[in-house]
Amino acid sequence: MTGATAGPTADLRSRTRMIDNSSRLGFRINEDLGGGLRAFSIIETGIVLDTASNLGQSGVANTGAGFIGTREAHVGIGNSQAEVRLGRQNVFWGNGKIEDVSSNVIYGGVTSAYTAPSSGWINGPAARLDNTTQVVLNKDLVGTMFAGSSVWYGIQQKGEQTAAGLDAKAKAQGFTLKAEQGPFAAQYDYGQNKATNNGVGVTDTTVTGAKILLAYFYAPTSKISFINSQFKQEYTDAATNNQAAATGVGFRKQASNAFGIQHDLGGGNTVLAQYVIQADMKNFAGASVADTGSKAYAFGYRKDLSPRTSLSLVYHVVDNEKNNNIMTSGGGLAAVAAGPLGGKQKVFGAAVQHNF
Repeated sequence: MTGATAGPTADLRSRTRMIDNSSRLGFRINEDLGGGLRAFSIIETGIVLDTASNLGQSGVANTGAGFIGTREAHVGIGNSQAEVRLGRQNVFWGNGKIEDVSSNVIYGGVTSAYTAPSSGWINGPAARLDNTTQVVLNKDLVGTMFAGSSVWYGIQQKGEQTAAGLDAKAKAQGFTLKAEQGPFAAQYDYGQNKATNNGVGVTDTTVTGAKILLAYFYAPTSKISFINSQFKQEYTDAATNNQAAATGVGFRKQASNAFGIQHDLGGGNTVLAQYVIQADMKNFAGASVADTGSKAYAFGYRKDLSPRTSLSLVYHVVDNEKNNNIMTSGGGLAAVAAGPLGGKQKVFGAAVQHNF
């Protein structure tokens, strides 16, 4: 099981944190090549001001911080129809304008813990990937309705870095399809990461994920949303794959449904709510494994003080059944690297957000 842990080191009653949540510095470079063609580069670096390192509050390294280009770092060329990007890129995990609570609105919701999981039974197939090529379609090619759709492919180098003589055979690929029509928006994400362990000491696995996202914007800055997420993990070794998933190995799949509302009250005041229900995990025989689901909810308030500065309050809860341990671990929120089985995580926080 991913991140399964129990005992006094994980069963923490409470912690008070003053955290830096997902701060970053970056450079965006554009050069007009003529004829509508442009060359560009993005170098975005995560910074952790509260610990002055790449470690979060739990002491676990944050792979999105601490070094130049830890978030996105790619070059590209394109025009108003399409563009090609090469390098380290965000793929699969983003939910776009349909659900951008944790990235843009307040500092922490619960939906993202299920649409790109890093805890619980199955990890997401991809987040930020090195060595990745992505083709993005722009408005002049597909019109406003499908702009931003993309396809991507990456080759991971873990085998080259960890043991001599091993092939770098881990490959990830996927696509995003976006569609907008009037007040409606939809997105479909698919990603697959093959041979994720690259044959280094353990049996290889393939992780596949898919998300269906829908939103209705009943006002320009107010919306209701729905996201269905499905993930599965398969072992390349048949004997391992067919073990009961409850043992911590073997084929497994799990799905969740997330509901959200974000409402603009006017005067720079916004309220929001989220609710997620995760079904029990299923094993290779299609049977449900008891008590492996979870539920989560969040409430938030944001006050815009200026076009660049806001205050926010948030309260969220993740309630695991006794054989699950999913948690909202991003941005320094976690008190430990992975919560205990059956753990219930409650977070209340206040934040100041400034964009410059």
